[in-house]
This record gives sequence, structure tokens and C-alpha cells, in this order.
Amino acid sequence: MRLITLTVFLLISSIASAQQFNFTEIDEGEQEGEGLNHCSSEAENECQPCYDTIHPVPFVKQVHDIGLLFPTWKPVVGYDSVSVVEGMVEPESARPSVSAGDLPMYHYTHDLCFNLIPDKKYRNILSYDIKIQPDGKRDTIRNNDLHIEWECGLGQSNKGNMAKTFNRQGKSCGFYTTGHERGDTIWNWPTSGDWVHVEGLRVWDRGHPPAGTEIHPMRLIAVRRNLPEQISVGAQHVVPIDNKFATRIDIFASGDGGAFDNNRPNQPAFVRKVKMSSKDYVFTVKNILQKPSANAVLKYIVKERKANSFSANVEYIINSKEGTVIVKIPWKSAAVNDTAILAKTVYLYWDEGNGAPSDYKIDEVTVTLNELRFARFHEALGKAEIRLFIDIGGNYLFLNDFAKGNDVMNKGLGKTRKKIWKFNNSFTLYIPQDKKFRVMAHGWEADGIDKIFGHLMDNYSPCTPATKKLVNKTMINLNPVGLGGCLDDPLGNALRFHNLKEFPGKYMDFVVRSDGGYHEDGCPCASFSPKNIFSIGYRVEKTIP
Repeated sequence: MRLITLTVFLLISSIASAQQFNFTEIDEGEQEGEGLNHCSSEAENECQPCYDTIHPVPFVKQVHDIGLLFPTWKPVVGYDSVSVVEGMVEPESARPSVSAGDLPMYHYTHDLCFNLIPDKKYRNILSYDIKIQPDGKRDTIRNNDLHIEWECGLGQSNKGNMAKTFNRQGKSCGFYTTGHERGDTIWNWPTSGDWVHVEGLRVWDRGHPPAGTEIHPMRLIAVRRNLPEQISVGAQHVVPIDNKFATRIDIFASGDGGAFDNNRPNQPAFVRKVKMSSKDYVFTVKNILQKPSANAVLKYIVKERKANSFSANVEYIINSKEGTVIVKIPWKSAAVNDTAILAKTVYLYWDEGNGAPSDYKIDEVTVTLNELRFARFHEALGKAEIRLFIDIGGNYLFLNDFAKGNDVMNKGLGKTRKKIWKFNNSFTLYIPQDKKFRVMAHGWEADGIDKIFGHLMDNYSPCTPATKKLVNKTMINLNPVGLGGCLDDPLGNALRFHNLKEFPGKYMDFVVRSDGGYHEDGCPCASFSPKNIFSIGYRVEKTIP
């Protein structure tokens, strides 16, 4: 039987001591203030170690510093500040993805995570880390990207978790999938290579020293898709249909950020309200498609998503000369409630021809997921509790939704010994010859730590005997955690990028197997490699005129 200990838990945090440095640098033209480059040593200001003696097994004593858990996240400026950043989601990457390992006492559900490469004018939002070089000297090195997180709202079913009732039905409990119902495509998550405008709380992640800064949680994201879409414009009854290629911009804004940042009623005293109405939100997005000619006019269509409850008028200001749209969201000036949700998709298109230059070739393809196959389960006894997501060119599915049964968490794929699963989920993509698209499945097998998601502790708990007792009671008791194993087991990533130049004919079938970094787990026999745990089979088929 595997017994989870605080040693295991701190593998997530990779605890290390931080050295104090006085370090300040301002890029040329940058003003002091919220945009200043910060250094990881700042994360330790006013923070102290908190040592605890742990007995992982009888007659064995270990001493750990649990101080990095209190707080794990600390604001860089303040909890009322809103950081703004724009840039590209890390290209040809296994992120965005839903994290297979999160701090259960600080989450209801796992986080959707990605790394953002900021545009030049936002580079000062990046932090400096204090690194120890091979020669033993310490140096300050600026990060190249910014980590972004928002609770996903899906995939949990443990007792005492408010997400349980919704998630078992295949519904979202809120957060970054607000409005999701069983079988829906998750429409608002970015994929590798998309451009985004992000606003949210910038914090130090002290749990992964040296502490870097991240946006956690977001409160607004606008995703400009890297791939165009085809839309129909004009009256629906007109023949022939006027199809245009368009730039898709998915806009999602909500104060429902996570366990510690939300506007839900009856929350613990340490949960912070998110003041969505503290400002208006304004950003500019450029069309990814060049003008068909100098005379082309830029136009737009807006699609409202099912979660939308934003009551005020959003303004869209078109600039045909620049090929841009300015989006103005009047949350403050229109006195919109903090609990409102903004969920809209904007399509930008040129009114001439098919919306793209005549010499810009765009192929239509259909990607169909056919099969999921497990080579093994990392589960010696009982059934495997699988939670699996797939991204097909920016269209995300929670695969548990598509197995039979009323409870997607504890039936079907959610609790199984079955190793072969058939699917028939298809998406139509429009792929320019100079673009790639991602197909990636990823997830985890839920173990004992999953049983305490949503059993919240204050991120700022003091280092007292009562706090230590609560950590020990929650994390190392045989029940509930120990009886279910240790950390959630990552299944790895079945990942492939496609460029249509690789296609000799009309279609190709692919089988892609999981891979990923070695999973360190302090419980006996619990560490393993996710390589070849599962595979996905799918077909990519061109539409031939």
C-alpha cells in the first residue's frame, strides 16, 4: 500500500532556500511601477521558514520546511492590481495543457496552463531568477516567457468538493470552462502558436523556487487564432453563399478565477473578491490575413457564446488601413456587475473575394479522432481513474464526456480496466501552407491526492502547531489520501504537429504515442515514465475540389 507523505507533496514544490539580492533593472523607456522587471529574491520578503517534523512511516523522522506553502502565491504588486500582457503562446509546445499535478488544498480543479512569449513592449513583465551556475557562482537571468494559469473547472469528483456534482455530469463547475456542458467543444482555450491578450493577477510562484512571476489567475483573455476560419456572411437565404476566410478572436472574461479568487457567495474569509468592474478593458487585435487588395474593407461578425451574461454594449472599432479592431469592454463605465461573464467570438474579415489574397493557398482538412488505446495502466489494483483531454487545432474535448454512462468521472473512461476506446469526433480546419496545427491528448490517472481537492486551506496560514497539524492530518493520514495512492499519475502527451506539405495524397492515418518527463513520486514504486502509456489514432483528410 502506498502512503503519501509530505515528502511526496513537496516534490511538487521542489523546495530550496532563496538568497537575498538587491537587484533592479529597468529597460530603456520603461517607467518604474507595475511593469518593472522584478527579481525572484523579492518573493521571500517578509516570508519565513516553517519547519515541521514528519513521520512518513513508523520510527522514521524527517524534517521539512513547509514555509513555501504559506504563501505559495504572493502578489508582485498587490491583490487589486491588474497586469496586462500580450504575446504568442509558446509555439510547437506541449502547452497549453491541463496540469496533471496541482496543490489540492489550493484548488477545486486542475489548472489550464501555458507559457506566453511577450511582445517586445511587454518584456518588462518578465522576472529575473537567481540561478546557481556550474562554477557555483550565483547569477540573475531573465526568463524568456511568462507562465499563465486558470482553473479548468472540469475533471473532479471527490467528496467535499463543490465541483463534484457538476463534473460528474460532464458540466463545468465554472472557472475557465464556465457554461460547458457534456460533449461541448471547449472553445476559449488557446493552443500553441496563438496570439493572446491577457489580464490578471501577477503573483510570485514561491512553490517552485527560484520564484518566477506568473499570471494566476487570469480575469480576461482574448485569443487570436493562428489558423483562419471560414464563415458565411450576408443573409442566410442568399444563393450562392458568400464564404470568407476570417480571423477568429475568442474573448472570455470572468472573476471566477479559482479557489482563492472568485465572486461566489458563502466563501471562506480568505477568498478574495475579484473586482472586474475596477476598470474598462481595451485592446487591439490585428487581422492575420493580408488585404486581398488596397480597396478591401475590414468588417466583423460577433458570435455570443452560451456562458455570456455581459449586459453592456461592447464596442468594436475597425481600422481598415491597419487591418485592426479595437475592442472596448465598458465594465467600469457601464457599472456591470462583478459576477458577469463575457463570452464572445469576433470574426474579422475582408469584404473582397474569399477574404484572403488570391495567391495565399488555404486547404480545408477534416481531422477525425478514431481510437484511444492504453498499453498499460499505472494501477496495480482496482480500476484506472482516467481524466483525458485532446486538442485538435485549438478545439479541445474532455474525452470522458464521450464514454457511456451518466457519471463521466466514476463510469466509462473515468473508472475503467478497458484499454481500447472508439471515437468518431471530427473537426474541420483551414490550414494555410505556411502554418502548422497541433493534435495532442494529455491527462492524468487520479490517485489519492485527488481526494482532497477543494478541501481548502488559507494560502497565508501562519506557522503554528495548528497549521502543521492540519497539513499532517490532510496530507499523510491513511484516510483519505493514503488508501488511494500518492500523487496523480501524469499520462504524458500524445503530441504531433502537422504541416500539409507532408501529405502526398488525400488523407493520412496517424498513431501517436504518449511521452513526457519522468514522474518523480516519493511513494514506493510510484515513480515512472509516461512513455507509451497510451496512444491516439486519428485521420487527417484533405477536401479535394
